[in-house]
Amino acid sequence: MVSIIIPVFNAEKYLKKCLMSIVKQTYDEYEIIMVNDGSLDRSKKIIDEFYNEYPNKTVVFEQENKGQSCARNRALQYAQGEYITFLDSDDYLAENYLEILVKAAINNHSDMVCSGEYRVDESGKEISTIRYKTGKNGKCVLRRLNFSGKLYRKNFLKNHHIKFAEGKVYEDNPFNIQAFALAKNLIVLDYIGYYQTVHVGSTTTKKIQADRLPFDEIDDAIHYVIQKGNEVDDFELFEYTVFSFFTYFLFKANKQHYYFDLEGRKSDKEVVYQLCDYVQKIITEEFPRYYCCSYVKLIGNKGVSFLQSAGVWFFLKLLKYNKLKEFIRIYYKYR
Repeated sequence: MVSIIIPVFNAEKYLKKCLMSIVKQTYDEYEIIMVNDGSLDRSKKIIDEFYNEYPNKTVVFEQENKGQSCARNRALQYAQGEYITFLDSDDYLAENYLEILVKAAINNHSDMVCSGEYRVDESGKEISTIRYKTGKNGKCVLRRLNFSGKLYRKNFLKNHHIKFAEGKVYEDNPFNIQAFALAKNLIVLDYIGYYQTVHVGSTTTKKIQADRLPFDEIDDAIHYVIQKGNEVDDFELFEYTVFSFFTYFLFKANKQHYYFDLEGRKSDKEVVYQLCDYVQKIITEEFPRYYCCSYVKLIGNKGVSFLQSAGVWFFLKLLKYNKLKEFIRIYYKYR
């Protein structure tokens, strides 16, 4: 019923905990697809031992190091489950995670189920939480474009050619720009069962470089959704999702790491200015009436914090008056 896809690279410190969290699931109709992405540590030994113990539940692929996106895309080609969920090798799941997400997908004939996540340190201490709060109509304006806590119907991904951007960071952002916009019967749950382990050395702690950002893939994802406009349940919410992502990326993600005081984490100014030019071009060309989006308001979006709402509102004001780069130049200098 479910294919759990796990890319593995030098994860000996975390992999056993990750795998045992699957074995302990209250729902057992799953397969685990691990792609060993050229690990140089004991990860292969751990994978082999697990396969020998659970051969009927496990599929293993070996490849030279090509990155986690390539590993996930390869696994997608061979997945047998009706549904797909992704799990990083340093993360783990609550025991009822699969049961709750699969039940929601089946009961609602959903292409996608979205739930929250805990971000924890290596000792398991909670650092931050993403929780989706839905209104009476089940709608939640908040959209986080990572893969954590999400379940997808495999044929939905296949029909829309949704894959991860290879050789890039933030590779799940274009993936979920498409998925959120095009999924039929999308279900958002006020439930958290995914634990993301944040540690020095993980992708999000590394300095962002312009040539590793998925500019083309985000552009392609936006183009694709616009072309499929008649299949989008709420086009203004799709617009707002894109606006929120760019706001977050410029005002927060590139400034510094959230959980560690890492010297040199802040992006180079030229990278940020390049982002400004890219964002201005995309929004003004693809969303010429961006200032009319009904979700752009200071209060009233269920589940969205005031800071996020105000940030998006202010970001679009800067765009409208062609002041984005000027503000960012000051913001990155003094903040």
